[in-house]
Amino acid sequence: MELEKSFFEAEVRDGFYVTSEMKLAWAAQLEVLSDVDRACRENGIQYFAEWGTLLGAVRHHGFIPWDDDMDICMKRPDYDRFLQVAEQVMPEGYKIFNINSDENNDNMLTRIINGRTINFEKAHLEKYHGFPYVTGIDIFPLDFIAPDKEDDDFQCEIINIVNSVAKFVKELEEIQTELSEENINELAMRISQIEELCGITIDREKNLVQQLNVLVDRLCGLYREDEAEYITIMILRTEYRQYMFPKEYYAKAVRLPFENITIPVPYSYDAILKKKYGDYMKLVHTWDSHDYPLFEKQKKVLIEKGATFNEFRESFHEYTAFREKQQTFRTTRNKLKPSVTDCCNGKRTIVFMPFKAKHWDMMDGLWREYSKDPYNDVIVMPIPYYYKNYDGTTKLYESDIMYPEYLNIVTLDEYNYELENPDEIIIQNPYDGYNIAGSVHPRFYTKNLAIHTDRLTYIPYFVTEEIDPQDMRAYAGMKEYVTIPGVVYADRVIVQSEGTKQLYVNKLIEFYGKETEREWLDKIQGNGSEYIQNSNSLLKYNRMPSEWKTAVMREDGSFKKIILYYISTNGVLEHRDKMFEKIGHSMEVFVEYSEDIMPLLVFDANMEEVLEQEDVSLLMEYNMTLRKYQEYVIQYDYVKMAVDACDAFYGEAGAEAQWCRNAGKPVMIQDVDI
Repeated sequence: MELEKSFFEAEVRDGFYVTSEMKLAWAAQLEVLSDVDRACRENGIQYFAEWGTLLGAVRHHGFIPWDDDMDICMKRPDYDRFLQVAEQVMPEGYKIFNINSDENNDNMLTRIINGRTINFEKAHLEKYHGFPYVTGIDIFPLDFIAPDKEDDDFQCEIINIVNSVAKFVKELEEIQTELSEENINELAMRISQIEELCGITIDREKNLVQQLNVLVDRLCGLYREDEAEYITIMILRTEYRQYMFPKEYYAKAVRLPFENITIPVPYSYDAILKKKYGDYMKLVHTWDSHDYPLFEKQKKVLIEKGATFNEFRESFHEYTAFREKQQTFRTTRNKLKPSVTDCCNGKRTIVFMPFKAKHWDMMDGLWREYSKDPYNDVIVMPIPYYYKNYDGTTKLYESDIMYPEYLNIVTLDEYNYELENPDEIIIQNPYDGYNIAGSVHPRFYTKNLAIHTDRLTYIPYFVTEEIDPQDMRAYAGMKEYVTIPGVVYADRVIVQSEGTKQLYVNKLIEFYGKETEREWLDKIQGNGSEYIQNSNSLLKYNRMPSEWKTAVMREDGSFKKIILYYISTNGVLEHRDKMFEKIGHSMEVFVEYSEDIMPLLVFDANMEEVLEQEDVSLLMEYNMTLRKYQEYVIQYDYVKMAVDACDAFYGEAGAEAQWCRNAGKPVMIQDVDI
């Protein structure tokens, strides 16, 4: 499975900083999912996204940013069949981990994993995108509920009884001393009761807990789909009796985008998610950091065995030694060079060093402030940036995105900062060589820049939401972008707010010690938001397709407002003809005000495929709508670009609406009945 190099870069999603290391974990899980998906398709096994993976597919079209695992589910017949054929149909190296395979496992689910041990073999690293750790997917069985309430209650009661005995056995096993006669007799009595109740025989010479867990699993699947009205994850329902759904919710699947692939979700995903989470479009962070990230324990095992990682770990002593060396260079240089009034037309030279044009908007506000001062000579010199491969090789980043025309751009051949020693250098990539996904050229590493300027300023290329100190997952991720050369060795660091400044200081204190607090308080500024707000709002027009720019630009050079109008497949299937009536009415309003508004009408990527299978009449209406409004329709491939370009969102709830919210765009969810 191919993934774009940019996928592995750290990025902010929904205000949450996703680390490059987490991106590797995601990529490895996507590889597992791709293999499971292929095996299921080829063998007629239906599965659905479950839990956070289902929510992620609907709300984010990918992983929930603060999630680190994948969950799917299967109806019991498909679940049992998958377990029967998995070893034959899955590629070599995969292992099944469940109550049958591992006697110490008591989770009522199956985990399919890509091996049992950390693996640095070349073939493994190539397949799993450089991720050496054991990873996989959790598979939950969906069981059917007895149609009769008495039978339903009895089933749940038996499951709870067997579970309680399994728990009792585990407690006895944990007792270090020899069991008392009372404990032995009670255990024998309980086991005999279960044998009589369930009509089975339990082998006293084999692992009792494992046998009881297998029995619970069998008890969960007592009823067939054709005799039931509701479906559930039975082991949850024994404790939460309201956890059940009409079986029709899982009658069919529709595939939704998930990162670079698609994943099947139940047709009634909206109703399912509402029951599970309530207002599921509302972002709710998982604040704990327990076992997060999922590979951390495995990484610690390697560290305990003496493994080292490419992580920034320079001591405060090394830091102060460099600062002394830096100050010597600066003092000597300033004694030798003429004063500002004697050279450079009396101007200070300020050099901005962006590494990607798409991130220029984070520098634009600061650039504007410097450019207002007639005593500043402000130049912009984009620096080379490289994607990293897991084997240490690199690839030069190239892009068609252009920097704004109003910038004074110079090339590396035209300006040599090592000879010119500008008064100030401003950077936005802090990692130097310590990020696993990419790096600027070593010539532009922080220490080298700091030697050749009187002030090195770092302003991040990203903005997160304001992090609550109790949000341990977000706080843990700060390690990747705080204790890093660009922050440590810059003379000035400009972050988005005073709250963020304090978190940076806290993180640096954890790294270097409380006695270093004043160092970080002095160099970090919390006023970055004012520069972000002052950036040029017209920058987005440089990044949109030329035909959009032409359509949205008026004769006087001003621009119309762009409305992203999104229609989901689920919405069409739910509302049918009423949906197309609503689309027609809305589009006519947009067209009426076409002097001021340009709509970008986008349908789900799978719309045509699903309608072909489900309802030819709806497919005809869909095609008629495409023809009628063809000048406004855009392909789903361009939806991320449309999110960047639009001024507001209108349409169905989903990932697209969430992306617009994240970008600070007004969002209005369509009501088909109005």
